Amino acid sequence: MRPVHPGTRNFRDDCARLLVAPVALMMLLGGVLGAPSAARAQLPHLDAIPWYTPADSTSRLALVVDVDRFHDSKFGWDANRLLLTAVLPAGDDGVFWLRLPLVTFDTGGLPLASRWPWVISDEAPEGWPGEERTSSYGQIEVGINGPVKLPLVTWVNYGLALGLPTGSDILYPFSATGMPLRIALKKNLPLGPTTYLGLVGGYVAHMDSGKDYLDPFAFPDGFHLGASFDVFRDRGSRLQLGYDYHDRDSRRSQLAGAQVWIPWGQSGSIGFKAARELQGTLDRPAEWYFNLSFRLDS
Repeated sequence: MRPVHPGTRNFRDDCARLLVAPVALMMLLGGVLGAPSAARAQLPHLDAIPWYTPADSTSRLALVVDVDRFHDSKFGWDANRLLLTAVLPAGDDGVFWLRLPLVTFDTGGLPLASRWPWVISDEAPEGWPGEERTSSYGQIEVGINGPVKLPLVTWVNYGLALGLPTGSDILYPFSATGMPLRIALKKNLPLGPTTYLGLVGGYVAHMDSGKDYLDPFAFPDGFHLGASFDVFRDRGSRLQLGYDYHDRDSRRSQLAGAQVWIPWGQSGSIGFKAARELQGTLDRPAEWYFNLSFRLDS
């Protein structure tokens, strides 16, 4: 994020204050527009783009290890995941990143074909996927993000992400052989010396399944809106509150969560995150999301 000229500080602060109300209104509308309703299929899980903020002192050369657990008590689904993310410098201010997940998925006796039979392609093997518990490498994802100057809103962060058809359809909705392409923009607004409000908007376009085991209906396109509130302290120390609203072909998700980062060693940090799906329909991949992150900076 480019520095703000001192002469624009008052204007910038006024804009930040004025935008608090629209963000609150957006969340309220999300609750109204996304009221629980019947749904015909699932929202495949996509991890958030790894944004960074102006106050983030971590390096642009890093390795992040995430240990995740996805739980849904209504359907008895549990998924455990190890996610490796390599972060590399891209240009003067941007980063390039690559993700590799390893997933163990327990369907609790309710496999995909029973929960959403309409997402199974006619080309899928008979009886697939009948397994109740399976482990496999998930979908590799590559991306790049950094600052860009746009009219009116000046400097924002852009993000591009592409999922490669390397996963397993048996792990759907936590991974599949589709190719989701995402583009997003994030604007960071300073509310104080160590606090920031982040506004995110983006769109995802799926490019179907690579092995034709899943019907195109399993890969809905749509938009994403999000807001985050970050409080920074020393290096590697941060508190973040977040809200995300997804609408893909009228299949909706509202996810609210909190994450705390604390320093670890000379150049590392540990993060703890919990998030809950507020939508409460059949669309959701999971009801609860739990995360333990280890970040090692160069």
